[in-house]
Amino acid sequence: MNYTRKRALLACDFCRHRKRRCDGKKPCSTCRDSNADCVYKELPFDRVEDASPTAVIDRLARIESLLEHQSQQINQLSTRSSPISYPTSQADYFSAYQQQSDYLPSTSAGIDPQLDSPQFLIPKGHATLPVTLLSLPKVRDLLGEYPRDYFFEIEEKFPLPGLLGSLYDNPLVWPSLDPSTLDALTENYFRNVHPHHPLFTPNMFKTWQDQLIQERDMEEIGTSICFCVYALGTVCLDQEGNYDNDEALGLHFFQPALRIMLHKLVWEFRPSIGLCQALLLAASYFAHLGRPLHSWKMAQFSSRIFLNLVESRKQHMSNADFEEVELRTFWQCFTVECDRIAELDVPRSGIEPLGDRMRLPHNTDPADNENIIYFIAEHAIRRLLNRIHNSLYGPDIQQTNPNPLIPTGPNQAWQSLGLQKLLALSAELNRQLEEWYISTPDYLRPPKGTVPLPNDRARVLRLRYYAARHIIHRPFLLQTISRGFEGQSPSSSSVLSPDPYNESPVVLEKCETCIESCVTYLYNAVDMIGKRSPYLWTFSQSCMACLVILWAADNTPALHPYVPNMQPIQNMVLAKLRKWAIDESSFAAEVHIIEQLPFSDSMEA
Repeated sequence: MNYTRKRALLACDFCRHRKRRCDGKKPCSTCRDSNADCVYKELPFDRVEDASPTAVIDRLARIESLLEHQSQQINQLSTRSSPISYPTSQADYFSAYQQQSDYLPSTSAGIDPQLDSPQFLIPKGHATLPVTLLSLPKVRDLLGEYPRDYFFEIEEKFPLPGLLGSLYDNPLVWPSLDPSTLDALTENYFRNVHPHHPLFTPNMFKTWQDQLIQERDMEEIGTSICFCVYALGTVCLDQEGNYDNDEALGLHFFQPALRIMLHKLVWEFRPSIGLCQALLLAASYFAHLGRPLHSWKMAQFSSRIFLNLVESRKQHMSNADFEEVELRTFWQCFTVECDRIAELDVPRSGIEPLGDRMRLPHNTDPADNENIIYFIAEHAIRRLLNRIHNSLYGPDIQQTNPNPLIPTGPNQAWQSLGLQKLLALSAELNRQLEEWYISTPDYLRPPKGTVPLPNDRARVLRLRYYAARHIIHRPFLLQTISRGFEGQSPSSSSVLSPDPYNESPVVLEKCETCIESCVTYLYNAVDMIGKRSPYLWTFSQSCMACLVILWAADNTPALHPYVPNMQPIQNMVLAKLRKWAIDESSFAAEVHIIEQLPFSDSMEA
């Protein structure tokens, strides 16, 4: 008889130092019997060998403790920032996290491998790119072949608008600096843009602006930040889809801002947090234009400078020594880069592994507390989304499909799981999603569903929630769709073993959750894709993905009853996207794809 030795993936410090067997519990039996503190050292990433589904679920459960810690942090912030009262003391709410997280990067490309821990990073070649859904056999038969880099190539070739297309063709032209105009644009920025990424306080910005107005022709990074703010304060009001109107896009501000920061990027040899901030503002500007590659490029420059900044100080500081402005900068770099690598195959800067190491920002300005709580809540769900990408949608290492006759598109990690293990894994991820949801303070937590919300930050959190819920349950829908396609195929075989997915009530319930999540996402997204925001391209891609999924479900007999009438919401999405659909743009490509999806209710009509 063969016996498999059960060994803990991690041994606690007490057992490791005394060379005793550790059962991996917390506390472990040895520490409990010895009345010792049971502390687990972070395990180097390259030593994690157990990638079995059971081990993945165990890792999810253990990393979930970090999510619980974030819940405490958000609640502590909520206590300070409730509308009732604000304590005058500025305590450090993150001392416990600081004690656990003294990790610093050893190179500009990432963190010290000896200090790394098992993490859930977005894997290369993951299958949650919206374009991967176009490779489903049922969808491919309708729309034709779409390569994985289809949208990347469109964005790569699509020219920049107006003055940006000729950045260095003419001498630098200084824009008019009328104080009343600048104040109005600044107000637009802090009302419409700042809540999405509160990189600095209004008082910090006022210092830069006062210096700019006094000195005028000053090519410093503070000037670049001011000009980016004015450009964003202009472009966020453009609701007409302007492409070649330099004034409506604020290009007379953004062009000199970009020239100044690119000059500093090339010729300054010491990392600067101010340059990081300017580049992140440039990333936001390009995102408002719906240009994801240019936005990613600016954010990647910022991420690399930040990593160099940390590297230059790693011998003289601990993680606890990061200033508030540096923490805000880091988390904005992290979220922008993760959003882009979730949507496009782009290189990584190395900032992503630090997401489980850096403490979260806290606030020193009561007027900005609400923005910071939204800021923290969004970073928390971004990290949860990364876990979902890693756990379910990484490339299948074994490159095997338990039912090779069932085509489900690109190989994905969930395909190598049996139904019971997939159910357990998705249930754990969904539990963590709900834990994140209830961790948001009551007065800021967006209610589920489609009830109108008071601001865009609440809309973003609700959309993040339904995006996560959708991809947690998508594997069940893909399996059911693919089995329906196989059953309709002339080449379908009767030699398949009994199929646990075949109209199983549990599977159908998961499919219904996925469908409901997609529909709710669409009804919420139409409020965001009709105006310029840093999420314009992200949400438009997700809308396309949801509609493709829903069309495939609508055309699968087992799922058709769960799909509502889709023509109204399809038309609403198209009406919003056509505003941005310049010829040969990725928005035009999305419109073309969505227009070709004939839902059953539209055909009946």
